[in-house]
Amino acid sequence: MHHDVIVIHGRYAGMAANLQLVRARRSVLVIDAGERRNRFASHSHEFLGQDGVPAGELAASARQQVEGGI
Repeated sequence: MHHDVIVIHGRYAGMAANLQLVRARRSVLVIDAGERRNRFASHSHEFLGQDGVPAGELAASARQQVEGGI
């Protein structure tokens, strides 16, 4: 199978890059174990526009946006 880009780790930076690539109609493979480094945090801190949002909710939203290609 051919991919234009392979993203290692589905963390915020990787998902942000992935979203731009998907919007550009590139084939992207994300390799991720699914364990966020901040999984023990109850909410985000100092994340512009997302301060106080639960960390798991941020990750789920990022994944949903990338999978939907929005």
